[in-house]
Amino acid sequence: MEYNLVLLYTSLAIGILTLISVLKRANGWFFTIKFNSKKFNLPPGDMGWPLVGNMLFFLQSFKDGNLGSFFSYYVTRFGEGGMYKTFMFGKPSIIMTKVEISRKIFMDDENYDRGMPNYILKILGQAQVGGFTREESKSLHRMTALIKSDISLLSNYFDFAKEIVKKSFEKLVDMEEPIDVLLAIKRPAFDVLMRILIGDGVDNAMVNILFEETIYLFHGCHGLPFNIPGSAYNRGLKARRAMAKIYQYILDERKVMIGKNKTREKSNILLDMMLNTQDGDGGFNDEKIIAMLVSYTFAGFESVALVASTAIMYLENHPHFLDKAKEEQEDIVKRRSSPNEGLNFHEIKEMKYLSNVINESLRIATAKTIFFREARNTININGYTIPKGWKFLSFSWNYHMDPRTYVRPKEFNPSRWDDLKTKPASFLPFGVGPKMCPGANLARLEVSVILHYFLLNYRVEQVNPESKIEPPRNCLVKFKKF
Repeated sequence: MEYNLVLLYTSLAIGILTLISVLKRANGWFFTIKFNSKKFNLPPGDMGWPLVGNMLFFLQSFKDGNLGSFFSYYVTRFGEGGMYKTFMFGKPSIIMTKVEISRKIFMDDENYDRGMPNYILKILGQAQVGGFTREESKSLHRMTALIKSDISLLSNYFDFAKEIVKKSFEKLVDMEEPIDVLLAIKRPAFDVLMRILIGDGVDNAMVNILFEETIYLFHGCHGLPFNIPGSAYNRGLKARRAMAKIYQYILDERKVMIGKNKTREKSNILLDMMLNTQDGDGGFNDEKIIAMLVSYTFAGFESVALVASTAIMYLENHPHFLDKAKEEQEDIVKRRSSPNEGLNFHEIKEMKYLSNVINESLRIATAKTIFFREARNTININGYTIPKGWKFLSFSWNYHMDPRTYVRPKEFNPSRWDDLKTKPASFLPFGVGPKMCPGANLARLEVSVILHYFLLNYRVEQVNPESKIEPPRNCLVKFKKF
């Protein structure tokens, strides 16, 4: 009897291990058969489990803050070629770990599209509008190019950004209960974004709802894409619908306003720019305007808050760097002709050390950023033939945490930027190439304003020092004025 039980359990264990082994290889076998070696020459790699691929391994590494273990698995097992096949975000994909390969793909706008995962396009509303025509894309590029390069426009944004930041810090000091430092900085960053997107004449109650729903939208985009009640993705979809209703209301009101005052001056508000092109070539319908507003809301303030809060927490934990950054800001104030003068746009260029602080905070805070591209046609690259529709994934971690470029990369050290020489695309907090984030200069400007006023007037006291600050998540602080 005992012998039969041992045999049964042994057979069961062998059967389970065999099943696991088969399932683990099934995805690889499927794609090997589908894309046979006679037509396609794919790089080495691991396609992972059926349906989910290697997402579980990736998400665990992401959550643990140790993406290096995820990439070292491929490099150790399949060599240092820099390209590895995998299955992630619901699609067969190529992971790129070398700067040179990523740069080649980022700079090629003809053969590669953005490649954002479908579930993210859906939650942002872009999948529902069916994409943008060539003329619409040109119009959109012209508008965002102004934000990227128009100095007078940036100067105008700067004027109201500093007022929003100053008022926000005053409110934070008055709070009795500790607050998550990232959430605290999100609000002024969001308010600046709203001024740029829709102007300052919108009811505060609507702006408050947009802020709350955007937080849910963000969590939905970064959770598992399961549209079931109670899931972050499901709540994110609801958030998007709520935001769309508010934006539609604002859009209708703005049309009436423009209709009544056709001779008003040219506006630098993005919504007005889009409405001004609505009747011409490359004009946008309401659905596409709303989809763009939702997308810009999603992408336009989180990075500012993340970088600024990362800088604040690291500076607080490194007093010698904090003192050096504070001294620079005090020197700028001393050079003003009057003590009543406030921060001006041209002083931002004088903040050399603060620029180092921002670069270092960007390097650390955006180390988990993923850049997507998709092959528009079958692609030949680095000796491999990649099928049409496959995704190309580039991770900032491989470049921002590369010890060959950044000595002791996990350490916060703004002074490393004094004489640091980086390879092209080894520092890409905002991407690189034609699809680089158009708000990069604006984001740096906002972070500079936030840190200027913080360094001169405020400090934070962390009430849960065990919380990680790389970047800050659930770092509860109290703001103090001195």
